[in-house]
Amino acid sequence: MVNAREYLEGSDDLQKLQEMVNLMCYISMDLKEITCLESLAVFDRKLNAIFCESKEDLKNDKTGRSKVEEFIRMHPELSIAMKDVLKSGNHKKIHLSKDESLLALPVMGHKKPIGVVGIVYASDGCLHEECTADLLFKDVLEIFMTRYQEMRDKQTMAAMSCRLKTLEDYEKYAILETGKRCNWNISNMAKELEIGRNTLYQKLKKMGIN
Repeated sequence: MVNAREYLEGSDDLQKLQEMVNLMCYISMDLKEITCLESLAVFDRKLNAIFCESKEDLKNDKTGRSKVEEFIRMHPELSIAMKDVLKSGNHKKIHLSKDESLLALPVMGHKKPIGVVGIVYASDGCLHEECTADLLFKDVLEIFMTRYQEMRDKQTMAAMSCRLKTLEDYEKYAILETGKRCNWNISNMAKELEIGRNTLYQKLKKMGIN
């Protein structure tokens, strides 16, 4: 993850990229149960491999990540496609052979893509730019990401519960967590908390939150 620090706009982007790596570590065994899926990888904006896993011999270690980067270098069309994903924020399918495809999905940061998830899967020769398998993998990742985030929120709440004694403690915790998620945008925070902007300002002032 050290390379990512050179160009990410802030700690939120770095955390988002780290979350995607953590997510892949968490779900890789489940995803590999999908018959047609062959391998997974996560790349930063410079197309450095920061995670990789496959059903065969590819492991998420220095050797495995080097193999992935070498594969990308040997196939310039993959680099071009991934750079396009980073630029456009849209997913893209690349045909590796008549029966194998790579789906490149953007990892979105605060304002723009900050990385790419690459999924290699056995295809049925479909040459469409977007097919059912592409949409399936895209949806599966989004579902896992949501579940993972919810699990982290529950774990955080559980860890905090021993320190949260009063209703005001829970209210302050909710406001702080919402502030982080909404990048302290008052309008978005008020909408998520389902209270008025003025009420939120008063609560922030009372709790000493600037």
